[in-house]
Amino acid sequence: MNKLAGLVAGGFLLCGAVGAATAGSRCEQVTGTLKLDMPLTPQDTMQACADFQATRRLERYFDDTVFVYDLPPAYWPSSPICFSGTISGLKLDGKEVQATSLSALTVNRFAGDPSTGTPPPDIPAPGTGLSLFTAATVVTLSTEKGHKKDKELGSLFLRDTGLQGIGPFSFPPAPAPALGPYAVEQLIGVGGTKKFSNASVSMEIIGYEFAGAPVTGTICR
Repeated sequence: MNKLAGLVAGGFLLCGAVGAATAGSRCEQVTGTLKLDMPLTPQDTMQACADFQATRRLERYFDDTVFVYDLPPAYWPSSPICFSGTISGLKLDGKEVQATSLSALTVNRFAGDPSTGTPPPDIPAPGTGLSLFTAATVVTLSTEKGHKKDKELGSLFLRDTGLQGIGPFSFPPAPAPALGPYAVEQLIGVGGTKKFSNASVSMEIIGYEFAGAPVTGTICR
């Protein structure tokens, strides 16, 4: 499992990683649990896309990226293309903080070719039922301090690459379809706001994201 996660990180994200933490920066390990919101109706998906686009326009990140929602609907996969969620149990400076996430699938070389009218194929690894995905994610962190609730600490902007599978060919085999796909995902920071404006970030998610998947990583500020 860890070897596969390492292959995902090393093979797909070498060109997207932020530079190493600078001298004098303070690094801390972070852990938590990501749970993506359910149910995923078309309305939920479109709302998540709208929220992601609003944040993207406000902060001007990912301007060089083509998202699946930018393509004609004929090129969208049958599964949702945008997601919202929460990360619970996340701690910074030894204190628990609240975190929400917004993600949108990005176009990669498996997304079909609009110029020729070729729709996107399903790309499973032969005999495994696994598929590759790429995405962008915004994680917004906040804390309660004094009488001011939900004080925003800032946002992290990350590029994601991962593998996912479901059913008897997933890793490990899914005991119940209700758990959704099992994902091995690596997220590399490309920017941030407020307390995270100069942060260097790397995170890993392994598990059933709709049921609750562990998040581990490092944030250097």
